[in-house]
Amino acid sequence: MNTIEYRNKLSESKGKLSLLQNQLDENKVLLEVNKRKLIAIEEAQIFIQQVAKATQEQLIFHVEDVVNLALNSLFPDEYVFSMKFDIKYGKTSANLIFMKEGFPIDILKAAGGGVVDIASLALRIAVWSLSKSEDVLILDEPVRNIQPASLQATAWEIIKRLSKRLHLQFIIVSNSSNNGEAINQVADKVYLIKKGKETIRDEEWDISRAEVIG
Repeated sequence: MNTIEYRNKLSESKGKLSLLQNQLDENKVLLEVNKRKLIAIEEAQIFIQQVAKATQEQLIFHVEDVVNLALNSLFPDEYVFSMKFDIKYGKTSANLIFMKEGFPIDILKAAGGGVVDIASLALRIAVWSLSKSEDVLILDEPVRNIQPASLQATAWEIIKRLSKRLHLQFIIVSNSSNNGEAINQVADKVYLIKKGKETIRDEEWDISRAEVIG
């Protein structure tokens, strides 16, 4: 190799070295930027987890408070409700836990329909109160399965108490005439819907009319 070829080879090598050095510098800058992004993402995740935890704690407190209020009013010191959040496969799920005399139970199997009714009603009200999309909630036979009948009057009182506490108006549909007296004691207004036959233009029609009875 002569002097000119050697110089050309050396110049070419220096050019490659300079290019590699520039690429290395760019990669160092990029690595530093990515490190900062990673730190920011980790800090954001920690913040989100803290917010989620605080939100879950407030949610648990609110839902447990409403459900236990209803349960304790109807079944004093018999049932205790609690919530627990679990994260599985990257998804958060809420576990509803019912205890009876200190032991966990499957409320659908180990408790009567009345307990299920009042618990599901309280859960529905608690969930509604979190969004508060409307100030009116329609309930269809909410105390139908609560027995004995004397407990139904207490159940209506619970509904009245929750209505005042959460500033929520209930529209309640009941087909049972046995609830009449109990409903009259807690409802602001009671309407009796009567269905009958009326003749209009020589044709007979089924007509429903509302009568205020309380």
